[in-house]
Amino acid sequence: MGLFSFLRGLLATPEGVVLALGGGGARGLAHVGVLEVIEEAGIPVAGIAGTSAGAVVGAMWLTLGSAAAVAQRWREFLAGGLFPHLPDVRLTDTVTSRDSLLLHFARRLKRGAVVALALGRTSLVSHEEFEKRLAFLFPDVQIQKLRLPFAAVATDFETGRPVALRRGRLLTAVAASGAVPAVVLPYTLDGRALIDGGTVADVPVAQARELAPRPVVAVEVGEGWPDEDPETITLPRAMVRGAHMTHEALRGLQVRDADLVIAPEVGNLHWSEFARFEEAVAAGRAAAGRAVHRMRALSSRRHAPAEREGAGA
Repeated sequence: MGLFSFLRGLLATPEGVVLALGGGGARGLAHVGVLEVIEEAGIPVAGIAGTSAGAVVGAMWLTLGSAAAVAQRWREFLAGGLFPHLPDVRLTDTVTSRDSLLLHFARRLKRGAVVALALGRTSLVSHEEFEKRLAFLFPDVQIQKLRLPFAAVATDFETGRPVALRRGRLLTAVAASGAVPAVVLPYTLDGRALIDGGTVADVPVAQARELAPRPVVAVEVGEGWPDEDPETITLPRAMVRGAHMTHEALRGLQVRDADLVIAPEVGNLHWSEFARFEEAVAAGRAAAGRAVHRMRALSSRRHAPAEREGAGA
């Protein structure tokens, strides 16, 4: 009876890989390119866990039906008019808020953050405003009715632990996964206050493991570090650099448990540079293309050793 149960479980195990799509704002657009390659290669997907931007792209792919549809929806979003009344706000010498509609939004957040702190405000963007933009990207359905298992990963504001949202409204779950502290108020679900999943689970490998008994392919889109002189660096830049070091160390621990890690070359993209959509997608395609044979092999296996397809491979 034991052998029969084992064989029955083996036969019932679905093919494919589970995707763990990391957070990173505009860098998360690289996920679209990864999904394009997966579709073209005919690699089955058994489930998706996404954090922040990864949750957005994962939700879009599961509801819109294809990577091409996801890309088209993003292009429509970027071509629209989100905050046409805002003045031009410059983030760098080459990127301004006139570059795209979403940059208007990003500049507003970046500029307003200091003001919000000074005035003692709790957030910059209301839930209604945030969800209105997400609703343009994907329809609001029940997570349990999606065609594949899905988890939007958020962070419990009280305990600091990751929370995998696998039931209920898709839009609310994705919004909670991307609720950046001081930008969007925490979302209260099942008695828990939830914030951006990237705070503690930037690449949700552990949560992907729980979706299906299949190998996990993680897509990491972390930010790179610019070269800076330690003797002349400004205090704010030094603090940001230190935070990046901590975040990268945590991300490294998370992806270590994946069966394969794909790392598109998007580290030079700022989180707000959504106007560089095509560049991010191309980076995702390139990195996934280098790993396509390993993904195909993993999709047909029950177990597989950990591998990494890095940016420089």
